[in-house]
Amino acid sequence: MKKYLIIFLILSFISKINAQKGTAFLQTGNLRTVFDLAKAQNKNVFLEVYAPTCHVCSAFKPTFELQQVGNYYNQNFISYKLDITTPEGSAFLKKQDLYILSTPTLLFFDKEVKLIHISILGENNNSGQVLIEAGTKALNPSQRTSAYKASYRNGNRETNFLIEYGLISRVMRDTIDNMSAMNAYAKKIPKSQYGNNTNFLLLQKVVIDDENEIFKAMMNNLNDFYAKNDKKLVNQTAENIIMYSLYSSRGMRYSTIKINTVRSNLAKLGIDKNSIDGRVWREESKAFFRENQPAKAMVVLNKLIGVKTDKTSYLFLSNWVKSSTSDKNALATATQWSLKGK
Repeated sequence: MKKYLIIFLILSFISKINAQKGTAFLQTGNLRTVFDLAKAQNKNVFLEVYAPTCHVCSAFKPTFELQQVGNYYNQNFISYKLDITTPEGSAFLKKQDLYILSTPTLLFFDKEVKLIHISILGENNNSGQVLIEAGTKALNPSQRTSAYKASYRNGNRETNFLIEYGLISRVMRDTIDNMSAMNAYAKKIPKSQYGNNTNFLLLQKVVIDDENEIFKAMMNNLNDFYAKNDKKLVNQTAENIIMYSLYSSRGMRYSTIKINTVRSNLAKLGIDKNSIDGRVWREESKAFFRENQPAKAMVVLNKLIGVKTDKTSYLFLSNWVKSSTSDKNALATATQWSLKGK
């Protein structure tokens, strides 16, 4: 039965291609249908990840309808519009472990659902030539983004490549390579350029490490960044990077000295002390326990105890202490908390 359905879909798809001047996005079925067709026709898959409210996505619609763009994509790909706001779209992107920074984002897969190329588009590159170039790179094993890791490992440190690789690594949630590429980029460019528009955009979209030298330059020269950019945007950008770093796996390995730096940076952004305490208590208490300063760790945790502390919170804090230290005094307090949690 499935075989006949695929044959019907192929014939319908071919009919649509013949009747349409632009890119023939499959509108019948779902992603499974898309990849079934790709296997049947021995083609790769092109997904335009979009959002219904995205004005840039809307601006690309007539570009995809250009004859030359349609001819190229219809010949080489099975095409499908993937709405990022739908359960299908969010589930697929989660399964592929992809973080979409902006829409439209073009994703290219082989027929076995292996990601081979990513292209992120903006208003400034809305042209038929750009779309065809994206597809051409996807079909070229040496130019597609799936080849970037090997290129980086082989020593490619060209500036534009580092930016592109950092961006693609962010989309693919490859934290290690993102940090490595952005650190290499920071070493490549003069420090006098750290505050320019390109690098502020990288801080907003690509940099996720508060040890990156461009980020440090921003924190040490906030007034210069405020003078060139919206203050709220600068603060939000800085806060995002700080919190991303703190709540990553490496945050639990922070030293108390590093935690103090985090505190200082958040304070520079105008965040009040109580809010900072609430953000760093996990990492700070762990650091004190790890550095054999259990009394200071318990001071941090005791700040969380209030008149509204419920039983679940008491049990959580009790277990937190028991999993973090063997100090007798800390464990005695943890036992008291566990009793309150019953």
